[in-house]
Amino acid sequence: MGLAHYLARRVITFIPTLIGVLLITYIVAYAIPADPVRAWVGEKLLNREALEMVRKKYKFDAPWYEQFAFFVQQLLTGQLEDPIRYRNVFSEIFFRFGITVELALISFLFLVAIGIPLGIVAAMKKDSPVDFFVRIFALIGSSLPSFVLYYFLILILFVYYRTTSLAGIPLPSQTCTDFISSLPNQIPVLGYIVSAIGSVPMFGAAMCGEGGVVVETFRRLYLPALALALLSGGFIARIVRNSILDVMGSEFILYAKARGLSKLKIWGHALKNAMIPIVTVLGLNFGGLLSGAVIAENVFNIPGIGKYMYDAITRLNFPVIIASTFLVALIYLVVNFVVDIIYAVIDPRIRY
Repeated sequence: MGLAHYLARRVITFIPTLIGVLLITYIVAYAIPADPVRAWVGEKLLNREALEMVRKKYKFDAPWYEQFAFFVQQLLTGQLEDPIRYRNVFSEIFFRFGITVELALISFLFLVAIGIPLGIVAAMKKDSPVDFFVRIFALIGSSLPSFVLYYFLILILFVYYRTTSLAGIPLPSQTCTDFISSLPNQIPVLGYIVSAIGSVPMFGAAMCGEGGVVVETFRRLYLPALALALLSGGFIARIVRNSILDVMGSEFILYAKARGLSKLKIWGHALKNAMIPIVTVLGLNFGGLLSGAVIAENVFNIPGIGKYMYDAITRLNFPVIIASTFLVALIYLVVNFVVDIIYAVIDPRIRY
């Protein structure tokens, strides 16, 4: 079985997975004993005419399966409208997703910089004080409530030392935004790709030479990114440590040592064969970060996907819940697909 056939089988699972996730999410939201239309219209506009108009528009006067079909149809045609903000849901998600991507990338850099070196050192110094520290670090990160760490870091790095800001997200100028948006009309195919990359505010600012925006973005987001990395960094380090130690005990490593290979070559072979579980965990973590860190975005007041989803859930905003769930499921599927490709490249045996 070749690589193409292996990847094709993975792609085929996308559609039923997306439909299943949307259906389960909608049924759970539908089962909540509350009237979402009342939450949308609000108390000040609460009258029978307004309620009936909104209820009819969003098919809440029909059975649940007709409602679900209506929302999915609106989702797939890009016509889903936020009943609270009266804006196209995809426009709102597109803007907020760029901010979440910024946070995810910075956090992922911290995560890799913390987790992988610590894991390698812990494996090299097994049962040493360094190894003990890594295990304690992983235990604390796995058991500590995230909001406790968030508020502790805010207290230290914002309240006491003022090394960051907790207000506002730096954005490129309107001229830069207009230029990025016009690229698809100026450059066929490639313009769409560059425009999509430029929709991430710090990337768009970098394309326009607005370095100050990039610097301010790091200054604004490094604290929540560091907090997210600290929560998972110890766990990543443990995975790296355990994976390397498992490989180092394998017969081919003993054979390599018997042949007299240098330590550098032996560790090179060990790291390559230890990469599969590491890639899995890193891929899942990155997918989770791209899906929006709900608690972090709310605590640090970051207007990303996580905060948008939280606000939608508290207001029973069905259109936003459906669209956000679709996006999260799609992100996880794409990330897993990329991880599968990396698997197949690292170890061709997985293709079969």
